[in-house]
Amino acid sequence: MRKLIPTLVLGDARSILRESTLVLALFGPIAIFGLLLSLPFIEQLIQDRLDFDLGVYRLFIACFLSLIPSMLFGMVYGFIMLDERDEDIISFISITPMQKKGYLTYKLQIPMFLSSGLFLLYIYSSSLINLAPLHTPFVVIMIALEAVIGTLFLVAFADNKVEGLAFGKLMGLMYLSVPAVFLWDSPWHWLTAWLPPFWVAKAVLHSSQGSSMVWGDVAFGLLVHFGFIQLFLRIFLNRQK
Repeated sequence: MRKLIPTLVLGDARSILRESTLVLALFGPIAIFGLLLSLPFIEQLIQDRLDFDLGVYRLFIACFLSLIPSMLFGMVYGFIMLDERDEDIISFISITPMQKKGYLTYKLQIPMFLSSGLFLLYIYSSSLINLAPLHTPFVVIMIALEAVIGTLFLVAFADNKVEGLAFGKLMGLMYLSVPAVFLWDSPWHWLTAWLPPFWVAKAVLHSSQGSSMVWGDVAFGLLVHFGFIQLFLRIFLNRQK
């Protein structure tokens, strides 16, 4: 099994490099990092040129941008798995010592580690999101789980990479719950509470405010995240039978 993992890593790299869409997706987190570091300068520039205080939206902008890598990595690994399913690689791996369970675990762990690692890099290098140290691990866990949700969503419902691209765009709609939390000053914003990013945004907002409501956000957020994972995983496994 140890020898198989480097082979899978090399195969992932080849799959990404031969698809321009996936290569561009990997540039997204780098661009976001540069944008977050430049945000204070951009705020000052807009203030000087347009007399508009963008700083009041700083937390929203930083939170929204920090969540995008989860979607991108989920999409990238969803595409890779769709490609490998088309080439019947999954069936081949199922007869190796790794089996389908090990394969799926590997494919879901990589986007989890990448998205959570980047989020930590973003918040500690830019200092735009001030999470309480006690709350940070739980927010990071939810962000990691969103990458899993993205990957499983594509492989559960898309039959090929063309459909995967369409479902990838549909997946982006769930992140509209983030502006709903920060910008929609109305009880109606709870209509988006069934979407996983809603609870990440709530947790970031309440943690930044020092509110104890963050623990409710974490509890409900984890339930929603695991609920989606269980649903998509079941659909995916049923399609593999």
